[in-house]
Amino acid sequence: MQAGGSRELEARNYLEKHRIMELVNYLTSTLLFFRPGLKTLGLLDEDEVLQDDGHVITLEKFRSEVNKRTEKIWSAF
Repeated sequence: MQAGGSRELEARNYLEKHRIMELVNYLTSTLLFFRPGLKTLGLLDEDEVLQDDGHVITLEKFRSEVNKRTEKIWSAF
């Protein structure tokens, strides 16, 4: 059985070799995954259209949009 540190190193090497984190960063920064992310959180109506300003969706922009939509939902209560 391998030690915990060895398994972590093996996992890190695998992620780096296959550029998994790079792929995840790319996918989570595009509008393609912005809509499903909001939908999963229950913050997007089925028929709602998101405006694409042509810029990459940053974590900060996503977080800001989530906070804005959450506040709107909770204000109804």
